[in-house]
Amino acid sequence: MLKRMAEDHRPQLPSPGLIWWRAQILRKQQEQARIERPVRIMQIVGLVVCLVVLGVMVSANRELFQTLLADQRWLLLPLLIALIAASLIWVTVLRTSVKHR
Repeated sequence: MLKRMAEDHRPQLPSPGLIWWRAQILRKQQEQARIERPVRIMQIVGLVVCLVVLGVMVSANRELFQTLLADQRWLLLPLLIALIAASLIWVTVLRTSVKHR
């Protein structure tokens, strides 16, 4: 009975139009990814440059930061809040750009 059922079963292939339509969508998605690749690379390069500049600025002004930390810690609070906000905004933008790929 199983052999007969296997012999009688004919897999249904999608229509040629549907195959062509799916291929066109795949081609457009690949083309969009290729076009957007330089933008993603520049985002990463920009992040690295900002981190390097921040590191250089902090190391150049190390004594000032040590004084601020020792005397008036509350002055660094706005800087910390701005850094956290910028990081959250950047992560949100990056996630939405990845979702729309």
